Amino acid sequence: MIIPTFKADLISVKYTGTGNLFPEEKCSLIMTNASVVFDVNYKEQYNRIDIGFKGNYTIYNPDTTQNITLAAPFSQEFKNLESTCVIKIDNTIKPFKFIQLHWSDPWDEYLDSVGLGMSNRRNFILVNVTFPENSSVKVEYSFDAYIDQPNSDDRLTIYYDVGTSRAWNGTITERVEFKTYGKLPDSYSNNTDIYNYNFTVSNFSNGESYTWDWVDESIMINSVYISYYYPFHRFWGFAGAFIILGCYVGANLALVFIAIKIYKRIKRKRRIKSKE
Repeated sequence: MIIPTFKADLISVKYTGTGNLFPEEKCSLIMTNASVVFDVNYKEQYNRIDIGFKGNYTIYNPDTTQNITLAAPFSQEFKNLESTCVIKIDNTIKPFKFIQLHWSDPWDEYLDSVGLGMSNRRNFILVNVTFPENSSVKVEYSFDAYIDQPNSDDRLTIYYDVGTSRAWNGTITERVEFKTYGKLPDSYSNNTDIYNYNFTVSNFSNGESYTWDWVDESIMINSVYISYYYPFHRFWGFAGAFIILGCYVGANLALVFIAIKIYKRIKRKRRIKSKE
């Protein structure tokens, strides 16, 4: 196994997303496999996006038995996540702790602190796991949440931070899939010409799937994503165009009306002069 000398790249707190599990401290553990599925249902009539998430991770301990705290990062835009989250260790449900980042926490080294304020904070799900000697442990992390449409931007991008996999030793085989329903994404990440991974888009009966794959390697890209452009901004764009058009037509009609009045006034004066 290749042991990378770099740690996971920083997670940007300024964008909506979640990421791969990572350990509290540097350790000898190896995440050998990861499989992540998002079910993303854009409900335009309700102005929100429903998010179903399930991640399955296999972590190998080549050393002696050790207890490690794992963290699952996600942004505050994911509503209702804490109450629906379930974590299973080898198919057994385990308790977890839900926290918001504080400067004294060890997790801040993984976060991009630029612009970090009360409105730009990552939340964390923390779980303590025992890793037996020379054994693999399976971790399943799932939740159901939703995202409200913001009023301050015309685009929402949902990220998955695959770069956090570099917090582990060794290489990884990982698959990330966004299964989308309702309104389909307007854009998505596809940098296969720069980074070494497989990307596919496929259709199924109710929507479209976007999948990124890596096979036994260190993931060099930091994140993958899908993006939506909100229709109400397009509506206001069209509305603005209609308002401008209406003003233009109205102004021209006003000029025509004035011209008619002037014409009638001149015609009336000519009649009066002709009678005299």
